[in-house]
Amino acid sequence: MTEIPTPKSSPPSEQLPWGISYLREDIQDLRQDLRESIQEVRQEVQEVRQDLRQEIQGVRQEVRQEIQGVRQEINGRIDETNRRIDDRYELLLKRIDSRFAWTITTVIALGGLMVTLVGVVVAVFKT
Repeated sequence: MTEIPTPKSSPPSEQLPWGISYLREDIQDLRQDLRESIQEVRQEVQEVRQDLRQEIQGVRQEVRQEIQGVRQEINGRIDETNRRIDDRYELLLKRIDSRFAWTITTVIALGGLMVTLVGVVVAVFKT
């Protein structure tokens, strides 16, 4: 069997602070890179938020315009319906007025005819 070689002795103590110093610098660089990355992500998120706000505002404006257009269309249809109802009402009133006048004329004519008939009947009985 082969023996596992034993590790070499640890580095001399004078090289240890130098290695730790490099590790600290690397950690500081990584922290700085991480801070910069976080800042970039925050800026991008802020930009996306602003873009979304602007887009939502645009959509709201479009919806308001659509609603206004629908309201105008509905109001136009209501106005047209009201005009038609008014026209039909006026026509109906004219028909009622003409029929009322015809009825009154007929009643007066019948009354006159009755008076004439009564006069004839009275004249017949007097003779």
